Amino acid sequence: MMGRMKPEWISLSLVLALAGGIALADALSLSFTFWLSLLLPALGGIFFCHSRSHAILAICLILAALALGAGRLQLEADRYEVLPHQAAGARLTVEGTLQERRNTYVNEKGTVGRYVMQVRNYAYAGEDDVQTGSGFAYVTLPEPQVLGSTVAVTGESRPLTYYKNDGMYDALHRDREKAIWLRLFVDDESRVSVTAPPGRWAAFLQDLRQALTGRYEVILGETYAPVLASLLFGGHYEDLPPGLLESFSATGLIHILSVSGSHVALLLAVIQLMGRTLGLRPRGLFCISVTFLFLYGALSDFSSPVVRASLMGSISALSLTARREYLAGHALALAMAGMLLYSPYLFFDLSFRLSCGASAGIILFQRPVSAWFAGLPSFLRDCLTVCVAAQILVVPLLFSAFFSFPVYSLIANVLVAPVLDLVMVLGLLASLLSLLWGGGADGVLWLIKPLLALALKGNAFIASLPGSRFWAGQPSKWACLGWYLAVAFVFCPAVRRRIVPVWLACLAAAWFLRPSGPGVLVLDAGRDQVTAVVYEDKSADLWYNKSRFANPDQAAVVVTPALRAQGVFRLRQCRVDGDGADHTLALLRRDFTFLSGKGGGDVPFCCLASVPPVFPEGLLCLEFRSLTGWNGRDFPVSAMATIVYGSRRGDEALAEWGETAVSYGVPCFSPSRDGQVRLYRWRGQWHISTFDEEQLWSIRNI
Repeated sequence: MMGRMKPEWISLSLVLALAGGIALADALSLSFTFWLSLLLPALGGIFFCHSRSHAILAICLILAALALGAGRLQLEADRYEVLPHQAAGARLTVEGTLQERRNTYVNEKGTVGRYVMQVRNYAYAGEDDVQTGSGFAYVTLPEPQVLGSTVAVTGESRPLTYYKNDGMYDALHRDREKAIWLRLFVDDESRVSVTAPPGRWAAFLQDLRQALTGRYEVILGETYAPVLASLLFGGHYEDLPPGLLESFSATGLIHILSVSGSHVALLLAVIQLMGRTLGLRPRGLFCISVTFLFLYGALSDFSSPVVRASLMGSISALSLTARREYLAGHALALAMAGMLLYSPYLFFDLSFRLSCGASAGIILFQRPVSAWFAGLPSFLRDCLTVCVAAQILVVPLLFSAFFSFPVYSLIANVLVAPVLDLVMVLGLLASLLSLLWGGGADGVLWLIKPLLALALKGNAFIASLPGSRFWAGQPSKWACLGWYLAVAFVFCPAVRRRIVPVWLACLAAAWFLRPSGPGVLVLDAGRDQVTAVVYEDKSADLWYNKSRFANPDQAAVVVTPALRAQGVFRLRQCRVDGDGADHTLALLRRDFTFLSGKGGGDVPFCCLASVPPVFPEGLLCLEFRSLTGWNGRDFPVSAMATIVYGSRRGDEALAEWGETAVSYGVPCFSPSRDGQVRLYRWRGQWHISTFDEEQLWSIRNI
């Protein structure tokens, strides 16, 4: 079997098994010893069966890769668990190095920034017992601060918490991948003291970044300089012009603003061109290429796409030096395997998945896709081929993360992407020239300015066209499996007959298991309280109670993705109460289409601001925004379930309500504990599902 497979398919299949082991270990949380006991027999099977049976060898290889990935993730999980989580929640004095600035915002005390700090040591405030720290922490500090400096700060700490709704960014695995275990808030400059300036390497990189961005700004101005910096090195998103991220997302070019393999390929092309022009020998050119790749990775904070692409680029440069065949599939598999073994939580990173999926799609499908456009001119054929091939494997990822597909992606990739590629080539050339000849760098930047303006205006025009996005919501696992089986059906003729029955079964399962009819979605929005009644046409009525202590943009960062994941893109009635209601309503109007009238379908549900003297009858589910007014005795025994929040009386009232609910045999849910709560109808029966337990409560036949 393995002898008939293409080499790149074998390599990518093994690294896919490695990734599958990581996902399996994260779901099962078994001990490292278990996975080791699975790995050793698999290695023995590889040793004894490598020359006997190809089928057994394939099984042993896949089993070994799966066990290796699972064991590696379990080791990393065990290492994360031994971090000093018990210190979170106390007032702490922490000393560490500021590694990354995440974002800045303005509050009542001025401008503050959120940083990632490498923890060196910590102590409970007021105590002299200093303990050695490890890992990283989110630290909110008054601005300005110098990246790379070591500071000692004193403030209130909090454990990490995560919103438990469908459609949210996977912050939990991101923090585990970076070993972040603490949040610290410092609101007084006197509580921040610098104990050491940035190191030489950190200071060099910071000075180099500032010098490059400063040169960009002199020629390009404050509007285009951050765009070029984002195109070349990623980041700078806060400084981008308003609406630019949205327009790039609508055209499917958002990946260009984060460093990826295309950036590294363009950098290598520039270096190779300059090196050959100067007459450098292959070995010297290889050393220079690797040096600049490392420097470029450092300037881009060694993000996962940069590391993966740099590894592939180094292999490519080595193949040019050794004058041997460069197999992109093997290089991609090697880079992916090395990165996953070094940091297994990268598997859950969306950027890593999209980057690897697009690269694998180009490697595997470029030739057959090129045949589809055989009658077109070569330039147009190549652009369309790369664009389509790169999208094939990432379509389910795009829908899962962004709930939509960019309709005009092909047009944007043909018309706008080549101009942006030229801008990046010239930008990299200007960056290299700035180290040698400032005048030449300025001349290239003057050439970039009109090209960048043309690309941005053209992209904005395409994004503004009607129907620029196909909105569909988050697909089910069955739908994703059905898509990949369809890909196998199209591109693997040898297995078409075997795939068809499984493909039809997946499509039937995706259709049969979908919720039908209206329903209710109660979101985990922190201090905010959000309830949506979703109708059969996927429009919704929304009741939003805004807390003054929550993020002012909570509607955009939590509510919008959670509703879009459920396929809700239109609101009929929207009631927003509380502090900052006008701002919240403006965010919702920006992200949703507002309709008139009420949707069709009755929902046996009622949401109440407080506990009334008399409970309503004939309803399956009751939600209480506050337990204020409850006498501690009466209970809605006719309801089949209740959803409650904590009140000013604190957790005691919530616990007492829960105990009463248990005594009456009525399920009780709380978004802060269970995550999002969803009431929906399926096959004529009402169900309640929770995010945490993923329990399905069948509460009444209709």
